[in-house]
Amino acid sequence: MCLIAVAYRAAARYPLIVAANRDESHARPTAPAAWWPDAPDVLGGRDLTAGGTWLAIDRAGRFAAVTNLREPEPSVTATRRSRGLLVTDFLTGALPASAFARAAFQDGARFGPFNMLLLDAASFHYTSNRAAPRALDPGLHVLGNGKPGTEWPKIARARTRLAELLDERDPSEALFAMLAERSAPVDGYDDAQVSLFQLNPAWGTRSSTVLLVDASGRARFRERSFDAAGEPTGEVEVEFAVTPSRHRAAR
Repeated sequence: MCLIAVAYRAAARYPLIVAANRDESHARPTAPAAWWPDAPDVLGGRDLTAGGTWLAIDRAGRFAAVTNLREPEPSVTATRRSRGLLVTDFLTGALPASAFARAAFQDGARFGPFNMLLLDAASFHYTSNRAAPRALDPGLHVLGNGKPGTEWPKIARARTRLAELLDERDPSEALFAMLAERSAPVDGYDDAQVSLFQLNPAWGTRSSTVLLVDASGRARFRERSFDAAGEPTGEVEVEFAVTPSRHRAAR
């Protein structure tokens, strides 16, 4: 995934708002979002090549998402674990977000460059193998494929649009419209740094996800999938009640 925009405890109606695009090779086999047969409390898409996922949430309201970092990959990657397995490991494990963020940072050499966001009932965290983990305050947080603090035009645009939608009764369609935006060129940046939606016959935006969790604990997860021409190929919508007691934290 190449863009994750999150409003964390920034809106009274929705303590959690997520709008995200997954950019990936169109040839990489992928399963659309669903409850996982091997982990029935986890909802998200699946990477059928490596078995991980780019974004998922569980019935306890624990959420995680990952992006790669834009830097040269090492020539030998056979021994590296897929970044998507970090999301899987968090949501199928017992560690709280704070502890998992530290563990992922310490174990970072086993993965390609990554950014990761993790949320549980207690806290919201950022971690990476290129920057130290840290707790995130309530507010707006937008990640792409650069290191934290990298302010590409699409990062700034996503933050501005998300801020404009915080008070909407149902911002879902406006968030999907944001994620579908293509932008005019900007001097000094390439299209991957400017346009939220990536359009390329070999590699581009495969899916857009909007997740809303309201103040009563009701979650609404929507995912739209796209082909190489940017045409929609399917949509998944799931609603469920967040039940924090379903997660048994490590002692």
